[in-house]
Amino acid sequence: MEKDNFLGRWLADDISEEEKKEFENSKDYLAYKDILKGVDKFDRPVFDIDKGFENQKEYNKRYKKPSGKKVIKLRPWLYAAAAAIVVLFGLRTVFFSTTEIRTEMAETITLTLPDNSLVTLNADSSVEYDKRSFSETRVIHLKGEAFFDVAKGSSFTVKTKNGDVTVLGTEFNVYSRNQYIEVQCFEGKVQVSNSKETVILTPGKAIKSNSEGALSPQEIKGSKPSWMQGKSTFNQVTLQQLIQELERQYDIRITANDIDTKRLFSGFFVHNDLDKALKTCFEPMNISYTVNNQQNISLKNK
Repeated sequence: MEKDNFLGRWLADDISEEEKKEFENSKDYLAYKDILKGVDKFDRPVFDIDKGFENQKEYNKRYKKPSGKKVIKLRPWLYAAAAAIVVLFGLRTVFFSTTEIRTEMAETITLTLPDNSLVTLNADSSVEYDKRSFSETRVIHLKGEAFFDVAKGSSFTVKTKNGDVTVLGTEFNVYSRNQYIEVQCFEGKVQVSNSKETVILTPGKAIKSNSEGALSPQEIKGSKPSWMQGKSTFNQVTLQQLIQELERQYDIRITANDIDTKRLFSGFFVHNDLDKALKTCFEPMNISYTVNNQQNISLKNK
């Protein structure tokens, strides 16, 4: 056996059956196998195995074997090395099985989940799921806003910090930011649950929470949420929420100065014309705006 790279090939399972049998019948194998016990289930990290193996062989030469049963005693540093490998692999198994997709400001994307469900993320949003177990559990975590077109099958759950949404095959939109959640059902049935209550939605129905978490019913029209058609619509939301959505869709920063951001707004703005969007939002509220540059806008009362 070529000692300079044999151990690396053995770890990678890149040796012949003949080489494997020869190694397992050698005295070297007894000293080596305890170091990596249990590790062959995982991917191997960068680790100086050859050096550790040679040190162990030197120790075995000096070690006086006791009478009775044959025991190969490893020094504490070898146990620590083996334990460190197992811990590192365990962490890799946990963290590297999680998939996270996020959008930037002024960006939307559509992705296909392992069960062939489709998710379209609005700007400044993210979803996260365990790619190993998703096809069985169908659980996904959402921050922000997304439209879901769920493939038929077992129950599908969207978890947010403001409540959970559970469905079978259906189409629905979930908005969850700060302490606020809004869910719109376009097809099938949707169950929305938070710490206050549970509500069942049918097509054309929606709910949104108030500042205390209570869910109030709403009516919707159309077959898709308005943001997927190039505009954002609002019904009795605070000016602060309106400003935040403008910032997401246009990747801008708006300074409100002395504006009362708790005022309520109902209306819409388009996603492809900033000047038109600003006029639509602020002129009806008697608010003037100044475009300082492409990224910064100041508001003030007229």
